[in-house]
Amino acid sequence: MWQWEKRAFRGDVQAQREVGDQYFFAAYEEEKEELLQRSLYWYGMGARAGDAGCQYDLAYQYEHGLGTEPDIRKAAYWYARAAVQELPEAENNLGHLYETGCGVVQNYELAVYWYGRSARHGDADGQCNLAIMYQFGYAGEADYKKAAMWYTQAAEQDNAIAQNNLGYLYETGRGVDQDYTEAAYWYRLAAEAGDGPAANNLGQLYEQGLGVEEDPEKAAVWFARSARTGYTEGIRNYIRVLEAGQGLCQDKKAAAYWRRQLEEDTNGKG
Repeated sequence: MWQWEKRAFRGDVQAQREVGDQYFFAAYEEEKEELLQRSLYWYGMGARAGDAGCQYDLAYQYEHGLGTEPDIRKAAYWYARAAVQELPEAENNLGHLYETGCGVVQNYELAVYWYGRSARHGDADGQCNLAIMYQFGYAGEADYKKAAMWYTQAAEQDNAIAQNNLGYLYETGRGVDQDYTEAAYWYRLAAEAGDGPAANNLGQLYEQGLGVEEDPEKAAVWFARSARTGYTEGIRNYIRVLEAGQGLCQDKKAAAYWRRQLEEDTNGKG
């Protein structure tokens, strides 16, 4: 560490980023706020020297209040500095700020612009977010074909949200030819990665025999996995099969437990 710090004090930007990284990751291992303050310092040094990676990391700490009080405006400023240097992660995060209106004036067109830059630079999150904008028509009319195209690129990079959403497009035939087998394929990939909505969607396909052989037991298994992620619709479906004994032994006690979980979650959100 001391050799890197020596170079960092001399103005070596690469060393400043490296020291920042070492303090940042050590902070989580040792659970020390002081180390996050040090990473903030070194990322700041590198950021002001023009390093895109440091600018992104500095913005991230400001956005999430790591080693400092949250400051979304400063986060937006530094994400923008990194984004104009074509750092894909920064382009995506800046797009998200424009989409949500955090730290900047909400502007869906600029969100699409920055998501688009990130997507074209190969960032899976940027591709997925751009697809969402097209699917729901946030910056104009919905364009399911463009949504499908960008979901596919993100899904092929193992983005679980994109895999689930692409599965939905195949299930419903939006932007692509309806294909239940393809829908099941993408739902399965996302579900196996732990995505709750995808597990629920795959369970529904097994329940109805769409794209897969009808199998109430497998449907129940996927509903259970969805429920354990806290996904509301998955919990509802799991309660339903537990009460009916559909694909598994009837278990009203377990159904009551999940119903309480659902009520507590609903009351908590209310």
